Amino acid sequence: MADKTPLLHEILAVEQDVKAKAERARSQAIDTFRSKISHFSGIRRTFRPFAVDEALGQTGGERLEAETRLAKTVNDELAKVMREVGKSIDIGLRLDEANTRAKADIVVDGKVLVENVPATFLLQLERRLRELRAVFKEAPTYDPVRLWSSDPSADKKHVLRAEPVVTIRKQRSRKYNVMYEATKEHPAQVDVVEVDEPVGEIRSYEWTGMLSTGKKAALLEQLDRLLAAVKQARSRANTTPIDKHQKMATVIREFLLAPIEG
Repeated sequence: MADKTPLLHEILAVEQDVKAKAERARSQAIDTFRSKISHFSGIRRTFRPFAVDEALGQTGGERLEAETRLAKTVNDELAKVMREVGKSIDIGLRLDEANTRAKADIVVDGKVLVENVPATFLLQLERRLRELRAVFKEAPTYDPVRLWSSDPSADKKHVLRAEPVVTIRKQRSRKYNVMYEATKEHPAQVDVVEVDEPVGEIRSYEWTGMLSTGKKAALLEQLDRLLAAVKQARSRANTTPIDKHQKMATVIREFLLAPIEG
């Protein structure tokens, strides 16, 4: 059975893991080269006496005194690193090549807004729309209890004017009420009362450039519909088949290691 052709979203799912393995292999190789240099060396120390006492059972020839075996070679270590880095190179090549073909339409309510948008840009557009949503969410709204209407005399568009608020201005004054008239024996008795008397009418006019709560909700809903459409388009674009024959790791490895091979 022929191997199933992988899709772009399937490779995207494992891309970070492949890159992480390549990074671990690279870091481990650097650590080995720096702190475990003894792994790349082996020694064998022998002793050959010039004279022996056969009566004491001594024998001539070379005797092993110490030995450490070679654990690694730089070639082997670099080859191991290149295997993991090579996988990362190949998966990156396949992804980028597929992304040049991965496109989809942005469709809202069955209507195509934009055709053939690249998958990489759809991801960027999704981020931009999320950033815009944070801005839309903070848009101020005016008091819905008051009555507002368009003001054609305003020097800017989308300016509303509220019905004027009428208040009465009052002024404190004194009133004198004669309780008892004056007589020959007693002066008049007068009651002094302080009262607030209306002196005029105040009209407060107010304009606003804010949104109604309904329009703000509609604005957010419109953005959410577009955001959902972009996510769906990105999902469709990521079903692009991957060309598994796209490889360059072997060529890169052979070129880089040529000076130490052979």
